[in-house]
Amino acid sequence: MCLIFAQTNTMLKQLSSCVVNLGVLCVKRLQSATLFISIIFCLTACFEPQEGCQDIAATNFDASADEQCSDCCTYPKLQLEVVQRYDTLTFLENRPYQASNGQWFVLKSVSLYLSDFQLFQNGESFMVSDTVGLRTYAPTGSDTLREIFTDDFVLVRRTPLVNEVGTFRNDGVFEKVRFRLGLDADAQRVIPRLAPAGHPLRIQSDSLWHERAAGFVFAQVIVARDTITGTIPDTLALTQADLPDFFLEGTGAFVHETGYNFTIKLTADHKKLLDGIDWTTGDISAWKVRIAANMQDAFSVSQ
Repeated sequence: MCLIFAQTNTMLKQLSSCVVNLGVLCVKRLQSATLFISIIFCLTACFEPQEGCQDIAATNFDASADEQCSDCCTYPKLQLEVVQRYDTLTFLENRPYQASNGQWFVLKSVSLYLSDFQLFQNGESFMVSDTVGLRTYAPTGSDTLREIFTDDFVLVRRTPLVNEVGTFRNDGVFEKVRFRLGLDADAQRVIPRLAPAGHPLRIQSDSLWHERAAGFVFAQVIVARDTITGTIPDTLALTQADLPDFFLEGTGAFVHETGYNFTIKLTADHKKLLDGIDWTTGDISAWKVRIAANMQDAFSVSQ
């Protein structure tokens, strides 16, 4: 009887030990599960969706963005890179250059207005999408108006080398680029003092607007007819009367990749622009006629 009791007591102790161990194991597993759930919950609660531009056509497209941002996408710009040279030399302002007849003179500056940019794809014309409201003189009378223009006006000077024309979202291959040297008749009526600050049609320090009658100067060349110190420079201002409806264009394959700025190049050779001018004559009218005749050969458009 004592032996049976002892064995039973031992079995009860072993069973009790198993129950305790099982309880400990269950508690540990419960703690692990609770910890895992807590981690998952924390990660879920701590996760913040990243906003960004999800439009692949934008220049700031963000492949890692989880949500589309509000008005944060920026789209490609049509850019004009201007390369100015004098024959094989990089053009620098206020430097002496040798004319085709051997005469030395100082080319002080060259300025150009460009507008009406068009790019042709399969015969269809595309322009930048930006617009601007500008105050203008009415075609007749003394009233002023507010008119909406395609905002692709560019004032070319020695710097900057790259000029922003406007937003251009059409991509692919274009077979032709065409733009105006100068301004059309409507833009000629813009009132410069009322144009936005920093806009190309705003009043310029070197008087590129000759009052309402003559309008804007389309191209301006300032030269000193020799290299003698103290020679007073001559300003050759070509207006609409000198360059009516004058366009520059280039043909070929102009490629605009999706999501990238679209850069075209304008190369200006000022030796060709001033070719055939005799600076000793002092005949500004004749010089302007010669410059107008040289325009087409002096400029080329490429990518």
